[in-house]
Amino acid sequence: MTMGFKELASVCDAIASGRQSLLLRKAGLRESTAESGFQTKHFYLLPTQYHEKKGKASGDGFHVRLRVEVIQSGDLLQWTDIEKLLPLTVYDPSTIREHFESRDQKLLHFAHIRAFLLQPEWLLPVSPALSGCRSWFELPSPPSGLKENPVAATETARRTADLLA
Repeated sequence: MTMGFKELASVCDAIASGRQSLLLRKAGLRESTAESGFQTKHFYLLPTQYHEKKGKASGDGFHVRLRVEVIQSGDLLQWTDIEKLLPLTVYDPSTIREHFESRDQKLLHFAHIRAFLLQPEWLLPVSPALSGCRSWFELPSPPSGLKENPVAATETARRTADLLA
């Protein structure tokens, strides 16, 4: 099964350039906190600008250019642990704090990842199957001829690993 995970386009850009190797997630509006964890060990990132453009989703679909593998995943239960990681991300700290404190349980799921750039980019057109405020989506098989190149390990990735150890 091929899985996709919706993530902010700005985060996808940071991952593609090696400036970030961490994903943080609570849950989409249509899923429970438990459903949104990182149980899948590899998946494609579906960049979205939904939250970044005040409700405007990209009109032509998802321009998928990253596949990621999970190095380590789990839950962050203390705000102080999250605060230490935020400088190694492009997430908005106030939004992350809001997500952490929302719902019954104070936690964020995390995935420390290794990323691979796709060539060519994979365009997934807009469809009802890929809509809604959810984290995870089952995807069709990727197109044949898709090549992957690893994003180079950076000091940010090493510091992230150290903080999660």
